[in-house]
Amino acid sequence: MKRHLTLSQQKSYQQFLDFVDEYVEPYANDWDIRQEIPRDMIRLCAEQGYLGGTLPREFHGKGWDYVTYGIFTEAVGRGSISLSGLFNVHTMVAETVLKWGTEEQKSHWLPLLASGEQVAALALTEPGAGSDLKMIQTEYRRRGDRFLLNGVKKWITFGAAADVLLVFGRLDGEQPIACLVPKDSRGLTITHIRDMLGFKASYLAKLEFDNVEVPVANMIGRSGFGLSLLAPYALEFGRISIAFASLGLLRACLETCGVHVMERQSFGAHLIEHGMISHMITDMGVDLEAATLLGLQACKAKDEHRADATEKIMIAKYFASRAGVRHSSNAVQIMGALGCNDNHSVSRYYRDSKTMEIVEGSNQIHQLLLGKDFAKKAKRTRQAAQKKKGVQQPV
Repeated sequence: MKRHLTLSQQKSYQQFLDFVDEYVEPYANDWDIRQEIPRDMIRLCAEQGYLGGTLPREFHGKGWDYVTYGIFTEAVGRGSISLSGLFNVHTMVAETVLKWGTEEQKSHWLPLLASGEQVAALALTEPGAGSDLKMIQTEYRRRGDRFLLNGVKKWITFGAAADVLLVFGRLDGEQPIACLVPKDSRGLTITHIRDMLGFKASYLAKLEFDNVEVPVANMIGRSGFGLSLLAPYALEFGRISIAFASLGLLRACLETCGVHVMERQSFGAHLIEHGMISHMITDMGVDLEAATLLGLQACKAKDEHRADATEKIMIAKYFASRAGVRHSSNAVQIMGALGCNDNHSVSRYYRDSKTMEIVEGSNQIHQLLLGKDFAKKAKRTRQAAQKKKGVQQPV
């Protein structure tokens, strides 16, 4: 990783690694078993300024570029996928407010989010609406200077720990909108969802809104913006987070298994000397290198405001999450019974990896979108080449 970074990014990355080594990795298995991250840990992350990493300094953020945010998420993902979920959803909300909020909204909310005084979560998914956002049923109805909010959101990452929620719904059942809703709003019931396969410590929640009053001033952007502009914009940051968290998980698999196969002996030789084991380690290393380059390429495209940034981010998320599933499974196989124990990190890697293929747009949705894009580009390339040669195009 470091050889691909600037000197400033290398310094930041080492600081991230040191923080995770001291405060995250030693405790991550216990967090999973308890199914929650201590609030003191969240406060510590806030004190480090990590909740305002990507926000401009004028709002008391750190002003990170996207590469720096990516390598931060990779370091955190190496230690705890559950903790990486905090920065994922919080950053999605903060960046959405930064992009689409009014000056008054930005001056009020962004310093609170940057300092961690307010922890934010994105409330998009519903019991009957996951990847198909057109199925959203949550409804806002306007009453003067307020909305009445009714509906249910589910599987909301850090929904049970957030102070404010960016809730997507439809105004009068029609135009999609999104509003900031404080957790202590009357009529809002928050239920902590436990016993998940992965993301066990990520405070997943079910949110029930019963005539919750929301000031119209809390709407981000304009009516109709919710699903066409705000959600896709937020999800780009979510996909960067998932790509790099998966990369961190993949690195954890390689590091853990690498040590094990060099030390453990079987049939008179170290495990690495056995062909099947060597092949697994080889594939881990190759995919780690490929996922690293894809992730960095995606963040650089975002930093440079390139037109292909969205596609690059989707590719990175798709590849890294798939690689995480494949190699965490192999890591359990390599570690044997040890890898099946909840007190060993490899078991956690295996459980968490599957969730990464589902969140922020399932990999099947990525296949649908990327497949069409790749086919269209291939067709355009072929047609351009034929036109240059003077070949008649088929009707």
